[in-house]
Amino acid sequence: MGLKKKERQAFILEIIEREDIDSQEELMKYLLNAGIDITQATVSRDINELRIVRHTDATGKYRYAVLTETPKTDANQIVNGFQQLANSVTRVEFMLVIKTTSGNGNRLAALIDGAGLDSVIGTLAGHDTIYVTSPSVQAATALATEFTNWMA
Repeated sequence: MGLKKKERQAFILEIIEREDIDSQEELMKYLLNAGIDITQATVSRDINELRIVRHTDATGKYRYAVLTETPKTDANQIVNGFQQLANSVTRVEFMLVIKTTSGNGNRLAALIDGAGLDSVIGTLAGHDTIYVTSPSVQAATALATEFTNWMA
């Protein structure tokens, strides 16, 4: 049976939701058994486009699942990140400029993004500098104080 790409990908999502699939080969078997003629290269492309990853489930068994958004950063991770990676925090109006140790701008920015802080609209990171945009001067001021305290 020849399905269009969207239909085939929807069917793949149904399969991995319903079954414990742990490899491309196993997924291909399900598709072929359903009468869908498909190549390994097409399955591989579909897996990448659908953001399907292999992970361990609650029982420790490997299975395919759709990659969810990045897990939230817990409080200890971001505090440790600031203690280990941040050199300075400077507020400029409603923005913060954070200087980091060499090569760690993106790493610390990912922790800030993952923390889901209300006073962070977004980050822009480079090699050793992060720009953090806040919704207001007041929010940026409070955030600068919090980040500076975390560095201690």
